[in-house]
Amino acid sequence: MDAPSRPSISHIIAKFDEHGTLHNMRKGRSGRKRSSTSPTREQEVIDNVLNSPRKSVRQLSRETGIPKSSVHRILKRSQFKSFIPSLVHALNEDDPDRRVEFCEWYHARCAGDDEFPLKIVWSDEATFKLNGSINRHNCTYWATENPHVTEEHHLNLPVVTVWCGLSARDSSDHSFSKTP
Repeated sequence: MDAPSRPSISHIIAKFDEHGTLHNMRKGRSGRKRSSTSPTREQEVIDNVLNSPRKSVRQLSRETGIPKSSVHRILKRSQFKSFIPSLVHALNEDDPDRRVEFCEWYHARCAGDDEFPLKIVWSDEATFKLNGSINRHNCTYWATENPHVTEEHHLNLPVVTVWCGLSARDSSDHSFSKTP
């Protein structure tokens, strides 16, 4: 490792004589001043978010010409947080009636056959929309307080479905009917 140069040593001694320490005594932070987060630029980002709170940090960065990290710093300093909308099903007028009808049917089947719940295949699934609907995890809403934003989830759109089912029946018992 090279020894410090004579001007570097002179600078260190002068700094110690002036301040009594080698720590940086300048107000604020040392180094280059942040030009992207000036009050004018900060206001530009905040105005942009207030006008369109659903924009991502990347979109704000592109539109304002401010680096993405600086946009994020401005939003954080202004106490904006990113909220993800809750996914809710779009309800039709007849949905409550259909749910009651299903419950009554299920109750009647269980009353007539004690084994009926064991004949059901319990399942879960994940669906991927073919119309280009956006996954809610990619949607953000910038606000200082939770706006409780919801997104309608439309039913009966073309999808690819990944499905898994569990049954109480033995896997060798194939007496139940298969639907196409």
